[in-house]
Amino acid sequence: MVRALILRGPGTNCDMETGYAFEMAGAEVEYVYIDALLKYKTTILNSGILAIPGGFTYGDDLGAGTVMAARLNTIKGIMKEFVDKGNLIIGICNGFQILVKMGLLPGFAGRSVSLTVIPKARFCDQWLDLEVSNNRCVFTKGITHLYIPMANSEGRLVVRDSLILRELERGDYIALRYITKGPTCSDKRIAGLTDLTGRILGLMPHPERNLFPHSPPDWQDGRLGGEGLKVFKNAVEYFK
Repeated sequence: MVRALILRGPGTNCDMETGYAFEMAGAEVEYVYIDALLKYKTTILNSGILAIPGGFTYGDDLGAGTVMAARLNTIKGIMKEFVDKGNLIIGICNGFQILVKMGLLPGFAGRSVSLTVIPKARFCDQWLDLEVSNNRCVFTKGITHLYIPMANSEGRLVVRDSLILRELERGDYIALRYITKGPTCSDKRIAGLTDLTGRILGLMPHPERNLFPHSPPDWQDGRLGGEGLKVFKNAVEYFK
């Protein structure tokens, strides 16, 4: 059975939901606090999946995900080795912000993209339709559409320049797009990115919040949910 390692830190608040999603998908789940991971650096190598869940780590005091990214940079080499061995990393919401600020996503040209405040600098919590625009990413394999909620105020993805944007599109790094422009006003409607291997996924909306038919707010009107679970099942099935 594949083990999913769920990273915790000060301000993490979606760890239990993410762990439960992986358990539903058939994984063995272990939770690890950031200090323990940094002390016992090779702990990550005993798992197949590393999940960095949502929340507001370190209060987002220096910008969303900035402090956690700085701390994880000390084991960035081990995380790269982890992926190179064929393992998976997923970062959701704050986790995506962390992966971007580490430069692990999109994984070329350093910190070539960023996630910043959405228009009017307000916190936005709503359900959104996403389209899958990448055939390489392990987590989105066989999925064409996701209906999952976002909950952030720093979810606007911006690209450094037109050359980087061209490479993101040409190299198939864009994993997910908002079907409509959406409240974030992200460049090219980008909601999620993957790396060259397709084994790292970062996305702002929360798949772990749509695991059941009754998860969506409009399920009684016939829009049944549960499709977020596919993301986690794909990760587990990858190891079979």
